[in-house]
Amino acid sequence: MLRDRIKTLDGLRALAAVGVLWIHVWTIHGNPRCYLWKIDLANILAIGGNGVDLFFVISGFCMNYFYGRKAFTYHDFMVFLKKRWIRLSPAFYTAVVFYMIGSNLFHYGDISFMPYLLTSAFYLNAILYPYNVAAHFWTLSTEWQFYLAIPFILIYKNSIGFKKIYLIVFGALLLSACLITFILGNRSDQYTYQLFFRGAQFGFGVLAAHMFMGNKNYFSNRALWLLIFMVITYSGRILISKGILQLSDSYYNIFKLSGFTIIGAGFAGILYLALTSKKWLNLVLGNPLFASIGKISYSFYLWHAMVYPFIYNYINHAYPIKGFIAPVITTIMSAMVLYPIAWLSFLLLEKPFMKKKPVV
Repeated sequence: MLRDRIKTLDGLRALAAVGVLWIHVWTIHGNPRCYLWKIDLANILAIGGNGVDLFFVISGFCMNYFYGRKAFTYHDFMVFLKKRWIRLSPAFYTAVVFYMIGSNLFHYGDISFMPYLLTSAFYLNAILYPYNVAAHFWTLSTEWQFYLAIPFILIYKNSIGFKKIYLIVFGALLLSACLITFILGNRSDQYTYQLFFRGAQFGFGVLAAHMFMGNKNYFSNRALWLLIFMVITYSGRILISKGILQLSDSYYNIFKLSGFTIIGAGFAGILYLALTSKKWLNLVLGNPLFASIGKISYSFYLWHAMVYPFIYNYINHAYPIKGFIAPVITTIMSAMVLYPIAWLSFLLLEKPFMKKKPVV
């Protein structure tokens, strides 16, 4: 049963990774629309742009589920950080070097390597964003901020109770986000990449793991609840859409904070339903292709921004396709090229540094 659940988790990782690829490809093609009667399918598929948010929810789930089932000490805290660094860094550092070389050759001319290297070496990409060598690497920085916070829940949940430490940690993060958003307004968007702004997404993942470990049936009418959580997710997506953000020039990040929080709740609900499914949801998300992509999703995510621009340029010159079909073809071709690259990256830069337990 555990193996099936992991495959389902990998299926969600696959959706997140392909979703991120899709939204970047769709954007580079100019966001073409596709109407079925009066329904814009492009807007529906734009939820792929929240693949990062799904990754954050999954991360929160994994850290609590795999590390929270036994006593956790401050010594374990340091071991945990060491293991996460060993697990993530070889692939990330290699990707950083390749992106820097690519930037130097194809985009920006000569760049000062040392600031970029040091920023990525210490996972400060979201904090020192001007020295972030690839736009999507900010997520690794936010992930590491979460790694510095989650051990406090793991350490104190047995002594003071899960509910209390959960509310303290994630309540403090959410309160900080509200205060900073009201204080800074629209003077900076960089703080929206930090843990305190995205903490609720990790937090909902942590909560989903806590519910999952309780082995209770929280949602009896699963189809109805799946629909509800999908509506919740899309409601959050609407709050971060351009039309809503334009309602306030000074405090549009309040809408972002609300939207990201609601999206996190929706994704966490879908995650919980998927992992406890014994029927069709488990079969769909646990299929071999999804499980395979999910297994290499970290490398898939790292390398995707190096692949899709070349595929886009190739299609534009060789087959000048217009309309919504263009990003669809570009996404499929990019995924086909990315798949073997990500597998090679996984085999050389991830698998040798992974422990058998826990599997994350």
